Amino acid sequence: MIEEKSMEHLQLRIKNIRTETSSSKSYFIEEVNGKKIEYKGGQFFTLLVNLHGKEVRRSYSISSAPGVDTQIYFTIKRIENGELSRYLLDHLHIDDVITSLPPTGRFTIDVPESELAVFVSAGSGITPVFSLIKHLLYQFSDTNVLLIYQNHNEEESIFREELLLLQKKFSGRFLIKEIFSHPIDHTRPSQRLNNNLLERILLQTVHTNSVRFYLCGPEAFMRMALFTLKVMGYSQDTIRRENFFATAPPPPFMTDTNPHNVTINYHNKKYHIKVAYPHNILEVALKHNIHLPYSCRGGRCSSCTSICTTGRVRMTINDVLTPKDLENGLILTCVSYPETDVELTFDATDVNRVIDNNVNL
Repeated sequence: MIEEKSMEHLQLRIKNIRTETSSSKSYFIEEVNGKKIEYKGGQFFTLLVNLHGKEVRRSYSISSAPGVDTQIYFTIKRIENGELSRYLLDHLHIDDVITSLPPTGRFTIDVPESELAVFVSAGSGITPVFSLIKHLLYQFSDTNVLLIYQNHNEEESIFREELLLLQKKFSGRFLIKEIFSHPIDHTRPSQRLNNNLLERILLQTVHTNSVRFYLCGPEAFMRMALFTLKVMGYSQDTIRRENFFATAPPPPFMTDTNPHNVTINYHNKKYHIKVAYPHNILEVALKHNIHLPYSCRGGRCSSCTSICTTGRVRMTINDVLTPKDLENGLILTCVSYPETDVELTFDATDVNRVIDNNVNL
C-alpha cells in the first residue's frame, strides 16, 4: 500500500457525533497527540480508510470556522452510491481514531474582496459554505452575505436551524433564500433553482457591483449557476467553485511522447524520475514509491499542489488554481504532463508563501 510518510498524517479521535439530518452527521475531532490543527474556513480533511483490504481516500469539508467554533468538526452526508460515506456513517463511533491528511483546499477567504459575498449552494454543498459564512460574519463586520440554498425539504436542509439563528443574529448583514423542491410547509412554493429563478433572486437582492460568488453543489447545479452568472455579465474572476466529486480526466493530446526528467524536492529529499505521455507526474511518482500527497486525482481539490520551478507542464484540467497561481508556478501534479524536463518543490513553506502572496496581490 502506498501512503505518504507518517509525518503527513493526522490521527483524529472522534470526540462527539451530532446528527444533522436523517442522512448526515457532523464529527467533532481532536488530534490524538493533542497537537493543534491549523486550518482555514472552507478547507477539508482527506480521510484514509482501509476498506476491504484497500486504502480509500475521500475528502470531507470542515464545517467549523477557526476563531468562531471551539471544536473542529467535519460533516458527512450519505451518498446513495457512496461506499465510504455509507461505511463511515454506519461504523464511526465516539473515541474511534481515523487517519487524515492535514487540512487543505483553496475554497477559502482570507480577506474579503467585496462588499457582498453570495453563496449558491445545494445539499451537502453547504458544508464548506457554512464555515465560510461564519468566518465572514464574525470576523469581517463590513461584509454582507447572501445565501441561496437548494434542498429537498426543510428536514433535509443541513445546518438549517443554525443558519436561521445566524440570520436573526446578523440581521441586516445576512440574508438566506431557501429553495425546496418538496417543502413540508405547503405554503412554500415547490421550486428548483434554475437559470430564471437564480437571475430573478440576484436582480432582487444584489445592489452593488462589489460582489463575489461562491458555488458549491452537484456539478450540474454549479454549471447552471456559472452559466447564469456569466450571462448576467459577471466575470470569471468574481466566481469561485468547490467541487466534491472528481474523476480522473483523460490525458491531453500531446505529440511528444518522449520521457522527460522530473526532479522532485519533497521533505528535504531530491527524487529523480522519468515521466512520459500518457502518464502524469503523480501517477509515476507513486509507482516509484515517492509518497506525494494527493486526494481526488482529478484536478479538483488542490491536495497535490506543488511549484514548478523549472520547465513546463500541461494540465488536463484546473478548477482550483487562479491565473495568479499559475503565473507563480503552481501546478496540480495529478493532471500534469511534462512538456520539458521539470523540477518541482512540495515544500509547504514555499507553496504557502506563493499562495499568501497571491491572496495579497
